[in-house]
Amino acid sequence: MEIVGGEWMNNSENGMEALDVFVDMLSEEDALQRGKALGIDDYIARMHLFRVLLNHPKVAGELNNTIISLVSGEKSLSDRIRELVIMRVSWKAACEYEWSQHWYASLFFGLNEAELFAVRDWQNADCFSDEEKTVLAATDAVLDKGRLTPALREALRKYLPEDRAVIELIVAIGNWHMFALILNALEIPLEPAMESWPPNGVGPV
Repeated sequence: MEIVGGEWMNNSENGMEALDVFVDMLSEEDALQRGKALGIDDYIARMHLFRVLLNHPKVAGELNNTIISLVSGEKSLSDRIRELVIMRVSWKAACEYEWSQHWYASLFFGLNEAELFAVRDWQNADCFSDEEKTVLAATDAVLDKGRLTPALREALRKYLPEDRAVIELIVAIGNWHMFALILNALEIPLEPAMESWPPNGVGPV
């Protein structure tokens, strides 16, 4: 990717193709500089998402801090559970960037392609444990209704007896749903190495 005539351009087989970016995307150099000042990892600062968000450094820094609190340190949810939640959120929100980004993150954290594909229709899948199906049901309930039924709260407590784990789950659902909305509304383009809607290029209808 490079700037040509003031527009962000992406290399393609047919030459240079303009990226339709709603909000200005910082150069990688500028994003890295702003990211370092905020303690944002270079890998994150290089992403298209943060090259846009870093136009508002304070917001970008706070959003990064929330991500870090949910994926590292004394987290309560396993990496596997968290990534299942994110993949379900991104599918229901029809967020191509989030689905594609976390497809590869989920594989890194030990999920396989069949499991990730099954997230699309988890209710009819036989590859998830009762705990995982309960968490996915909770994810759908929060996204669809904004609350959990008494039965679902009881089921969740079987697997997440500590308050901090329940809080982490609900915040994770809300956090990655917020990111899906940001990505879609700001029309953040995929990274150059990303596939569209892996594994088959088909998104939600």
